[in-house]
Amino acid sequence: MAKKIISSRARNVEKPGEDLKLKKTRIRVIGIGDGGAAIVSELAPELKRVDFLVANTDWRSRKRTSGAIKVFNFGEKFTRGLGTGMDPEIGRAAALAEKEKIVKFLKGSDLCFIISCLGGGTGSGAAPIFAKIARQEGILTFGIFTLPFKFEGEKKIEIARDSLEKMKASLNATLVLPNEKIFQALDKNASFNEGFSAINKVLSRGLEGLIGLIFQPGLINIDFADLKTILDGKGKGAFLASCEFDKGAKIEEVKKKIFQNIFLSYNFRRARAVLFNIISDPNLSLAEVSEISQLVFNAVHPEARIIFGVSFNKKLSETIRVILLAIGGRDKNLGSRRIKGSGTKSKKRKKIKGGSPKEDSTGSVRTEEKVRRNALQIKEEVKAEEETIAAKERVWETPAILRRGLF
Repeated sequence: MAKKIISSRARNVEKPGEDLKLKKTRIRVIGIGDGGAAIVSELAPELKRVDFLVANTDWRSRKRTSGAIKVFNFGEKFTRGLGTGMDPEIGRAAALAEKEKIVKFLKGSDLCFIISCLGGGTGSGAAPIFAKIARQEGILTFGIFTLPFKFEGEKKIEIARDSLEKMKASLNATLVLPNEKIFQALDKNASFNEGFSAINKVLSRGLEGLIGLIFQPGLINIDFADLKTILDGKGKGAFLASCEFDKGAKIEEVKKKIFQNIFLSYNFRRARAVLFNIISDPNLSLAEVSEISQLVFNAVHPEARIIFGVSFNKKLSETIRVILLAIGGRDKNLGSRRIKGSGTKSKKRKKIKGGSPKEDSTGSVRTEEKVRRNALQIKEEVKAEEETIAAKERVWETPAILRRGLF
């Protein structure tokens, strides 16, 4: 089955008042917990046409946010305004207690970006509640989360993974950034603060590009309806990036710029929905558009739905900018989810009667499985067993003096 490539110009028909409706598209970026609040505080000065909110059980966060960010403190009955102490159950209970206020705040939103640093109490406990309420209100939800450093311990990592699992059904897409990637992205002499800022800059560029697509018209236009089409799903892994390169750059350099991000490990071959926009000056050539489009086409799943756009910006002379959003590819950052209580011990092989260990084609030991019985065989065995039991019962119903000689 061929990939579906759709341009908004071919698909959308302009209607009277459509521009007015477009301007009313309401996007909210919500930072939950201390980590989410810190990220939103850094994003707010860079992004326009977006409402910002910080939701926290630690009421001291109000002092660390600018006036452009609305602060929603909750959970005083549970935390007395001092945070959750890394207990996600307290964060969850605190959010549930404020459900009506959360509904009131989110009402009227078209798209919510929910941002949190998972592994703590407020973010991991409350973020799933915010996501669920947004979903129930019919709002598109895009989750952006960081995972703890390895040195923070297995407990924090387990809390983060549990929270992600709970949110899958409520989020249209999830973008995960492991903090551990900071060590790979920057020089070892870089400050710790620079590491977090590097992640925030990647997020800022991606979100700025994506939001810009919704509000800025192009030659081949991408609008909110296109984004809604791409985000149609539940809990899918996402890749979001905005990159620039010089016109005439070698194909390998272009490919690397578009698809490689030190903070994101993503399997593009499994991406089922893709939106990308090419921006440059009015001298952008057909060959350049074709080359970039072909790269995206070849990278994703054969049956992927692809929506693309082209926009002009006179400031980008001799430069091309590509904004790419891919949904559906497995996020390699998550890996396999550990089972509680499993520790580091390997699973014991279940002993099967009559089985014997053998080597497979890879050289690893396997155990032959017992042949499964079909339904008819099981039914016949059960019937035979019932008849045996019934016979014994009839024997023991016989008077003792007459049972002699029966055994």
